[in-house]
Parts: sequence; C-alpha cells; structure tokens
Amino acid sequence: MQKQGLKAVSHWALLLLCCMSSMAYGQDIVKIRNQNFTSYYSKSQHLPVLVVYTLTPELFNCSKQKGENGIRLATDPQLPEYTDLKKDYEATEFDHAQMMSPDENTCDKDAYRESFYFTNVMPMPKNLYKTLWLKLQDKERVKAKKYKKIKVFAGTIGRNWIIGADNNIIVPEYCWKVIYIPSTDEYLCYEFHNIEPFNPKDKLELHKVDINTIESLAGVHFVNGIISASYVSPTPMN
Repeated sequence: MQKQGLKAVSHWALLLLCCMSSMAYGQDIVKIRNQNFTSYYSKSQHLPVLVVYTLTPELFNCSKQKGENGIRLATDPQLPEYTDLKKDYEATEFDHAQMMSPDENTCDKDAYRESFYFTNVMPMPKNLYKTLWLKLQDKERVKAKKYKKIKVFAGTIGRNWIIGADNNIIVPEYCWKVIYIPSTDEYLCYEFHNIEPFNPKDKLELHKVDINTIESLAGVHFVNGIISASYVSPTPMN
C-alpha cells in the first residue's frame, strides 16, 4: 500500500515537473507578428525556434521591386531588449541566416525591411546558408508560383555552442523547414545538421525527410497545414 502511494506521488511529481518545464519554456518564447511572418522567439537563446509564413507570388513577383537597397539586419522594435544583436554576429564562423528570405518580400518595402529583423535570423554555417538554405528558399518561390499559395514553417532545435560579443546567441544543433501545399495537402520536409563539415557535393534532396521525422525531432505536430506545439496556438494564422 505504501509502495503504491510512493509510486503515485512519484508519478504526479514527474508530471508536475514536466508541466513546470513546459511552462517555463513557453514563458521564454515570445510570439512576434510582423507583416509577412510570425516568429516564436526565444529570449534566452536570442533566436527564433519557429518562423511561420504564407507565401504567394504577390509577395515577390511584382513588376517593380519595392524592396529598398542597403537594408541591414536590425533590432525588432517589438522586442528591442532581446534582438539588438548586430555585434554578436561579427567575427564568427556563422552567417546570419534569414528564415524567411528577403527575396520573398520584395513587393513591399516595409515587409522587406522586417525580413531583416533578428526575430527572423538564426546562426548557420556560412557554406550551408549560401548553398542549400538559399536553394531551398528558391524552391519555395517555385512552389508558390506553381500552386499560388504555400505555407512554410522554419525551425531550430537544440544547441551546440554559444556566439556573441554582448549577448549569448545559441547555435542550434539542427534547423528544419516544412513546405505545406494546401491544394494537394502535401508536405515537403527538410532537415539540416547545423554543424556538419561542408561537402561541396551535398544536395538538397539528401536532406529531405518525412513529416514524422520533423514532428519527432522538433516536438511539434501538423494537421492540415497547421502546426501545434507547447508554445504555439493551433490556429490557421500562426
């Protein structure tokens, strides 16, 4: 009887600990809405754990580009205390990789400028960013033109080490992206190890995985193009 009581207490203590950890993590994540993307930004890690956006040709396929020249990475005015990170990316081995590409926001100068906010930026090895990540963003635009509308989820997982002159920016172990095509109910999923040595023969298709892999790795769940997680409200306008 006593053993059963101890087991019950242990079980509830474990549940309480998990709930407290989830609540603490949730409090660390701040939801920031900008014009064309929503960022779930970790204040302690100084990077987004998730960026969500809907991509249509109207955002980038305009006759006259309105994106301003000379725009640089900037503090997000909605979260200035945690996104003043310009100096932290200087003289590091990592690039400031944008989750939603500025090239997907060229038809509106405000949206283009917002894509340079640090709520849309993660540290990524320079070769990975300049090759496969940019190719994946090109692929997004191709799919958006073909299907008229797609939804994109880009996320970070884990930690390897820390960079930053003034702030501690976590370098995630993995980054991932899911492209959802509503008209076909299809998921295109990609996973990247964020510290692998650069291989010039690497191909984007080698990083393609199924949706179950992303869900297991990132601790998220997808239903009809809507993502749910401990820090995300399962609504169509994530």
